[in-house]
Formats: sequence, C-alpha cells, structure tokens
Amino acid sequence: MIHKTKTAYNRASTELLLKMLKSAQLTKAQSKKFLHNHKNSLDSYLYKFIGPVFPSSFSYFFLNAISAHKPLPNDRRSKSKKYAYMEDLQKIEKNSFHKILKKYENLEVKNKLILPCLIHHCSILIKLSNSEFLHDNLEFESIESEFNQDLESRNDEGENNFLNQYIDEVLPGVREYLQDNEEITAEDKVTATSEQVKIVDYKILIDSVRFFFPHLEVLRKKYLPNFVAPNETFKLPVLNSNEKVLFSKSFVKRNLNLKKYNDLVLMNVGEDNMNGTINKGDLALIIKLENKVKPKLNNGIYAVNLNNKIVIRRLYFSEFSKRTLVHIISDNKIYGGEQVLLENVNIFGEVVWKCNNFQDIQFLKHEGNEPDLFSNEDIEIPEFIKSKKIDKEIA
Repeated sequence: MIHKTKTAYNRASTELLLKMLKSAQLTKAQSKKFLHNHKNSLDSYLYKFIGPVFPSSFSYFFLNAISAHKPLPNDRRSKSKKYAYMEDLQKIEKNSFHKILKKYENLEVKNKLILPCLIHHCSILIKLSNSEFLHDNLEFESIESEFNQDLESRNDEGENNFLNQYIDEVLPGVREYLQDNEEITAEDKVTATSEQVKIVDYKILIDSVRFFFPHLEVLRKKYLPNFVAPNETFKLPVLNSNEKVLFSKSFVKRNLNLKKYNDLVLMNVGEDNMNGTINKGDLALIIKLENKVKPKLNNGIYAVNLNNKIVIRRLYFSEFSKRTLVHIISDNKIYGGEQVLLENVNIFGEVVWKCNNFQDIQFLKHEGNEPDLFSNEDIEIPEFIKSKKIDKEIA
C-alpha cells in the first residue's frame, strides 16, 4: 500500500513538472540556468521524488524558470537569443505564466508548487523585515506599472535597494561575484571564457528573480491574503514624539487615495479645543502643506502653526474680491474663534484621519448571573451537579 502511494506521488510529480516545462517551451537543459542550486537535481525531482509537495526552495526556482523563459515569436528567434519575460504588460494575470498555473490546477499545482514557493518567498520577506530600505516609499501595490518600466529605467533608489537585498537573500553571493568579476574581458582568453559564461548565466538568473518578484506578489495576495508583508507597511513619524508608527500602505492608498507617503505625519493631540470631533489623546494623521504651493483650500480641519505651536482647528474660508478671510474655530464651544487674512495663517497641513483615544469610549459592562471564570473567587458549584442522579448518568 505504501509503495503504491509513493508510486502515485512520483507519477503525479513527474506529470506536473514535465507538462509545465512543455507549456513554457522550456527544455530541461534550458531550465537549469534558472534553477540555481537545484540545477543538478532536476532529474531527481522529475523521476524520483515521492513527496506530496515539492520543497519550498525547489518550487521557488522551478516556477522562476517557468516565469522567466518566454521565447520570442518564431520570426525573431533566429535574430536574437534574448527572452521576452512578459507577454501582456497591462494585465499581469493574463500573462502566460499565470495561464500555465491555471491550466494545471487539476494536477494540484497550487499545493505542490505554488504554496511551497510562496513559503520560500515570504520567508525572504520576513528576513528583510529589519532592512534599512524596507520602509522607503516603495509602491508594490501597482504591480502592472512594474512591468511597464524597462529594468534599466527604474530609478527609484529605495525600490532598487530593497530588491537588491531581496536578490541577495535568494541568491547569496551572486551579485557580489558579478561585482568582483566585472572587469573580465574576452582578452583574458581561456580562463575568461568559462568565467564569461558564468557571468552571463548569473545575470540572466538575477534578472529572472527581479522580474519574478511582481508575479510572486500577485500570487501571494491571491493565495495568502492574510499575510501582511513587511514591505507593505511604512513608518510615520509623530510630530510631538520621538516614536514612529507602522502604517499599512494599502490603508493609505485605499482610504486616502495617496501614492506617496513623504508628506504624511502623525500628531498626538494634546489639547481639548476640538473635543467632540478630535479629542485630547487622539492620534491625527496630517498631510503636510507647509512650504508648498497650496491648492485652493476647502473648509475643513487643519493643523495650524499658532504661536510656534502646531494645533488642530477647523478652518472656514471666505473669499472676497481682493482677499480671503480665514475663520479659525474650535469645535469645543468654551473656546472662542478668530478671523485673520489667509496670508497671515501658517497652515501646516490638512487633517485626513484620526484614531480615537480609547479612554474616551464608555464601554458597557454586560453583567449576568454566570460565574466569572477569570476571577480568583471561589465559585459555588450548582446543586444539580452534585446530585447522585447526574453522577450516575455521567457514569
């Protein structure tokens, strides 16, 4: 029985891998340059592997090979040996790599390859959780835009630094090897030939992983929706504190329609002028407007610099032919307001969100006759539990 099970696993694994290679128009020899440390063990996984799922590292590099190997159309293959990594630049999930994955759902590609691959991917992201570039203003939510940019034209320093660190974790020592051997030329004769082949293969491998990353993020959000990757958060400074607070990029993008985070700052509210709207102890999120050409401002709640102190007030703007009057109002009626000319108001930023101070919330206590199992008091055991009748029934 055990032998039959192992044989069934082996047949299923062989069928899945061979069919995926065929769909990607990829030979075993061609795939090896994308498999990294698994290049010499492909045959073992093809014909001898008897596990129900493939190891996470092998799954990662095998899917990397399927994703990366996209031959050019027939009329161009004779003119170039390059690979077209993306088929559809606008809609990533229509890319043929994702079509291949969907095609073999009935062969358990999700459990056998995709999930193990994502485990490897997520483990790398977790390792990078302390990266100094992690909370730079990276924007990985717009996956399609990643494919609309040529690799060489990407000039976002934070993004490149993070992806380079990711590649260094996936391919330890590879980028360092290329840097150490960048001066090797054909003039170095025989020694250079083998080294040049290795350099070319390493460059192909690095590019494949770099282009594989957005595919992995699409798969991660599809199959592991509850996993929050460290690179999906960013740190926001608090104005009147030395602390920084982690924020979700998707929250800011979805709720505030913002794509850049440089102009965001948090503020601990330390006064009661806006009680009822923003209370003392609340945390306010502000889009900084200071030192910028301000658009036409609408009535709302703003952070204002009054007497060299950032405070939160409600502002109303009254426009006249030659001037704009600003009404500075406290929602707490015990405080008065004032009217000043717009040019005399130092508006620091607009308040776009606030987090309640939970001390302001009056939680209701639902008291009943049930015993509190968390207390240290002795609980009286109901008489019916002591009865012999119940004891007999339980026995």
